[in-house]
Amino acid sequence: MAKPDPDDVQAAGERRLEEWGLGAAATTAELEAVLHREAAADVAIAHRLGAQASEESARLLQRLGRDSADKRVRKEAKRALYRLEQRGVHVPAEPPSPAPAPAIAPIIEGYMSSVDGRGDQLVWLVKPQPSGVAHLFAVLNDPEGLRESALNSLTRKALKALRTALERKHELRLVEVDWRHADFLIHRAFEWSRARGTRMVGDYPALRAQLTRQAPPQAMPPIALTRIDPALLAADAAQLAQSSALLEEPEFRTWFLTAEQLKPFLDELAGAKDSPLVLNRVQQEERFEEIIQRAIGATFDVERQSWARRLWEMGYFLAVTRRPERGAQAVVVARALESGGPARGIPFCGHLVRASLAFFFQLALEKEEEQAKTSLIITPQQAAQRREQR
Repeated sequence: MAKPDPDDVQAAGERRLEEWGLGAAATTAELEAVLHREAAADVAIAHRLGAQASEESARLLQRLGRDSADKRVRKEAKRALYRLEQRGVHVPAEPPSPAPAPAIAPIIEGYMSSVDGRGDQLVWLVKPQPSGVAHLFAVLNDPEGLRESALNSLTRKALKALRTALERKHELRLVEVDWRHADFLIHRAFEWSRARGTRMVGDYPALRAQLTRQAPPQAMPPIALTRIDPALLAADAAQLAQSSALLEEPEFRTWFLTAEQLKPFLDELAGAKDSPLVLNRVQQEERFEEIIQRAIGATFDVERQSWARRLWEMGYFLAVTRRPERGAQAVVVARALESGGPARGIPFCGHLVRASLAFFFQLALEKEEEQAKTSLIITPQQAAQRREQR
């Protein structure tokens, strides 16, 4: 794939800053508050700082060039610093880098699965030991919280066999992820469960303490942004328009609403179908569409932030499994949900609800037809419907 044009990346970053309420008059402190949220935005920030002739801007550019994981951001920060020096701004010397700390403990590995239709996800933390690994697994749900956690000692061979079995028998694939992000997901789920007072299997804090004494992170930026090209996200309108294609991916096969969740709307659809009022086909379809639109809003407005978080995680999962376009689509849907706009305007949301309603509505129709075949009595409405069908 061709590299994105630098001007396009900067323009995408400027649009993102505008969305965050940071116009051209944004101060250095305001720009600093959103550093590292998105690579394209960091490129735009570096460009802006290069136009603000102050030592404060120079210090922030030094930090951006030192800490960013994105090569384009570091390059733009360096260019901006050079522009400031040309304008006579004093660029303070950076302090010498501290000597690397000795490796006291082995590095912890992180793994995560995709998120299923109920919001369940499997997360692992793995720490090497002299005789194998310490394996902490956690089953969590968004938004319910942590369901189960356990710690076992395994050989590397046994861990690999377990991972293979999950994928072959249960079609549950785990991908590598920064262990701090995996740790964050588990800890956040633990806090949700504790706040709700829900039952958790396993003493998670005690199990975690056997792997690390570091304080768990309280917040982290979306990890999907570290693996998706900003150029893909820049075309957010196009990605959003194609977002219903996400449901074609195998990991989304369980993203399906239940009959219990849809019951009020299924009842309304059945009522509209069997209404004693004489409705022509166009009127009936309009009534159906009005019910469907309310179903979309009710479904995604109840747990809007939860749906967005699940899609952020799916964005990373799809990106690292070599589906960057799908990953970008998941991210733009997550952003659209976070923005607070109507869910009915998001193709992914509409397609999921329509497909679920259509499935259960068709089941109800088939059941009704089977009952009608064995019944000797039919209502006037049924007679009229049969005439119309014929």
